[in-house]
Amino acid sequence: MTGSGSMTGERRVLVQAETRAVSATIDGAHAGFQYAGVTIQRLENSDVVEQTWVPVGASPTYADDEALVDAWHAALEWSWARSQA
Repeated sequence: MTGSGSMTGERRVLVQAETRAVSATIDGAHAGFQYAGVTIQRLENSDVVEQTWVPVGASPTYADDEALVDAWHAALEWSWARSQA
């Protein structure tokens, strides 16, 4: 979360493809991995109020697709809730 804006402004959803790097020590050896995914940010007054990252492999499964659609749908409902009130 960034910023300290109140929850009274414009809501937007930003969807962006990204790669995240993860490092780990496995059996004493350092290993680095990169994962492709999609970041879904909920913004109010240009401040990020929530962020979800959904990993997406090179060969996404049905479950991967459903997780991405569910996260995107939840963010859209959040953005529409302000205009429906």
